[in-house]
Amino acid sequence: MALTSSSRQVVESSDKKLISKAAVLDGVEGKFNIVEFEVPEPKEGEFILRTEYAGVCGTDVHIYHGHLDTIEYPIVLGHEFCGIIEKLGSEKLYDSNGVAVKKGDRVVIVPGASCGECYYCQIAKTPTRCTNTKAYGFLPNKDPYLLSGGFSQYVHIKNKNTAFFKTDLDPEIAVLTEPLSICIHGFQRAGGVRFGSTVLVQGTGAIGLGAIAFAKRSGAAKVIAVGGPKRRLELAQKMGADIVIDIEEVRDPEERIKLVKAETKGGRGPDMVVECAGFPGALPEGLTYLSDSGEYVELGHFTDVGSVEMNPHWHILRKNANIRGVWGSDVEHMQMTLSILENMELPYEELISHKLPLNRIEDAIRSMSQKGYTLDGQEQVIKIAIDPWKDFE
Repeated sequence: MALTSSSRQVVESSDKKLISKAAVLDGVEGKFNIVEFEVPEPKEGEFILRTEYAGVCGTDVHIYHGHLDTIEYPIVLGHEFCGIIEKLGSEKLYDSNGVAVKKGDRVVIVPGASCGECYYCQIAKTPTRCTNTKAYGFLPNKDPYLLSGGFSQYVHIKNKNTAFFKTDLDPEIAVLTEPLSICIHGFQRAGGVRFGSTVLVQGTGAIGLGAIAFAKRSGAAKVIAVGGPKRRLELAQKMGADIVIDIEEVRDPEERIKLVKAETKGGRGPDMVVECAGFPGALPEGLTYLSDSGEYVELGHFTDVGSVEMNPHWHILRKNANIRGVWGSDVEHMQMTLSILENMELPYEELISHKLPLNRIEDAIRSMSQKGYTLDGQEQVIKIAIDPWKDFE
């Protein structure tokens, strides 16, 4: 329940109740209102998570602009989050690896909880297509889903079949598990990265940077990154990119295509192209890069940001192209991603460029919506994490 001033005094006087601030978006391109809620007592199998960080995803940006028609408002966004178990509703609780958890443990939440009963869960074995999924950060902020997004100090972990993992990773890295798991799902859908192949990644945001890192560690001999701005391209090289092409410096798509082809054996183009930019125009350009019979993996268009003109003959059939649409990720992809992050082979912590309080979510959205990805007019953004306990600015 949201608290009135009178009820807040009663609750704050009791040491048995928790109060949570949450950023509640009231509508398309609306306001993130900071509201206080009474945190419910968790029931059997549930728990209360004290949020440490919640990543601001491109999907959050698109939801803000109304590009996902399944969303109801008001809503507490934030599906990429990690935190500390504050209260348990059961005497014993185990994570999805069978590890016992207790109050004070850090866990990463798999946002989508599939029903386990529908056709896609039981027969097709594609739980990311579950027709009854309940996903943290995508549910309207009203009973029974109050405090179900990461842009709040506490999250009520209550959805049936919620998966989660205990971890000792620093929270700045643990919070990357969900976005980077999308890359793992994409490679899995494409049958994996072939050893010695050339992989091109379109877009150098967090998911694109993850795709670069994982492609190189999966056996790619050469990884090409097409994106920007410069700060992201510098990190792309740290993550394993052999060649970077700055779209601000090379503005003509035809010129970019020539540069890409020149970096591949026989000028045939990359064996796999992974689209992580989320701009419609990236698709025809990416398919033009692609080698004959190559794999085109589409990760960037989780929401509807518009259409693009394509030629089925030249872009798809003439190339004998394999196109893989990737919708989110599932428990196994999260588990695999967390295992990779826990090895700490790369400076994953550098992906989080900014940590902002709840009252600056709108600034985060704006920085990711504008050309140059700058915050406060100067600092280039890679990935923003919301710290709901940080003092308001």
